[in-house]
Amino acid sequence: MLFEDDLIRHIEFKQKEIENLLADVKTFNHRQEYFKIKKYIDSFLNDELIENRFIVMPGLRGVGKTTILFQLYNYLKYKKEINPKNILYLPMDQLVSFFNTNLLDVVDSYLESIHKTTQGNLDEKLFIFVDESHFDKMWSISGKVIYDSTKNIFLIITGSSAIDLEINSDVERRMIKESIYPNNFGDYLSLKYNFKIEHDFVRTLENILYCGEDKYINKGIKLEEDVYDQLSSINSYNHIEFNEFLKTYGFPSTINLNELMSYQQIFSVVNRIIEKDIFRIKSFNSSTTDHIRRIVIYLALARIGSVSNRKIADNLSISPKLVNEILNVLEKTQIIFSIKPYGGAGKIVKKAWNYYFLSPSIKSAINNEMGRFNLNNRKCLGNLAENLVASSLYKLSKTRFKMMGLFYPPEEKGVDFLIRTKVDDIVPIEVGIGKKTKSQLIRAINKYNSDYGILISNRYRRIKQHNDIIYIPLTSFAFI
Repeated sequence: MLFEDDLIRHIEFKQKEIENLLADVKTFNHRQEYFKIKKYIDSFLNDELIENRFIVMPGLRGVGKTTILFQLYNYLKYKKEINPKNILYLPMDQLVSFFNTNLLDVVDSYLESIHKTTQGNLDEKLFIFVDESHFDKMWSISGKVIYDSTKNIFLIITGSSAIDLEINSDVERRMIKESIYPNNFGDYLSLKYNFKIEHDFVRTLENILYCGEDKYINKGIKLEEDVYDQLSSINSYNHIEFNEFLKTYGFPSTINLNELMSYQQIFSVVNRIIEKDIFRIKSFNSSTTDHIRRIVIYLALARIGSVSNRKIADNLSISPKLVNEILNVLEKTQIIFSIKPYGGAGKIVKKAWNYYFLSPSIKSAINNEMGRFNLNNRKCLGNLAENLVASSLYKLSKTRFKMMGLFYPPEEKGVDFLIRTKVDDIVPIEVGIGKKTKSQLIRAINKYNSDYGILISNRYRRIKQHNDIIYIPLTSFAFI
């Protein structure tokens, strides 16, 4: 390989540099995903379930993927006392840019130069942490080859959400995917206060939503009481803090920043996605960057449900075709996602799709940058609450309930969301800040012949059920 000696020296330099970075992550609390991956690592070290040694972590910029890698590196080096030469950190953005190489060649060179062996002959356990994998278009093939060549390499790969597009069926059969999403309320409390949320509470909330059965509701009521008793024991926490989470702290890196600095950091993440990530998915003319940025701003400022591709095109004086292409690519980066109208193909074509940001904090940051954000405005908080619920439902449809359909009703004055369960039942969901009438929800329950509906509001302090409506406090729902 050209510049192979320089490549190895660069890798060794990055290994030494990590020590400085570890000092920072030692002060960070852990997200749930850290503990999930740590279990796979422990099993690998104990020669148990060694097939679980290829972990892929896709996620939006800024959601904490690299921090998790460094925390796991710290765990291996200081808790498990693994020799640092057996923990390899590879920032693929730099390796591809500096050396025009790929993951497989880097690993082979490292094994040959440092361990004097090959993948097939490796007789000791090696951990390889690959960051920014999307810069290497061959990462998935390399990962498959490494997985098949040796049982002594534990591989963790992080990258933008778009790396999902590069995972073929052969790779998918071998890997475990742990997608990393922006903070839910439990993540926020964990990172800020080291608050240990009862995992069973989250699962029960999800079951209430998806099944609506009394056994889950009763269990949820009991677990919710336990969670809020725990919260009351945190001296520095007060209930007003939920609004701060909703508006400002959707990204782990912002937890210890003030509101303004948090918005600035999130807006910087948005800009990097627009300027870097998008052009790795699709080639646009350089002049298109400004159109992409204006569309993102337009979506953040517009009222939900008032956006159509034609309206965007007319307002920004660009072609509807370009608008479609840009929205499609923005969805692939996962900075936004769409919810389609419920009904047949004809309705989906005729009605505009609703677009939401993956975290309400993105919407806040853009509005703040545009000088149009009044955090004391009830309507503003209502939009953020709706975005929060949409994001949680979207995440559920991509993780635990992959068969769940997520829609909005095409009729005027309908509820906010409809979910379709695995038995094809429709569950209407309404979201509100302050006083919220039940009339829309009742109409939707009757229209779709639903067994129950869900009303999510900050007006309610505890989970309850009355007739065919299940009431869930917004704060509780935010743990999903």
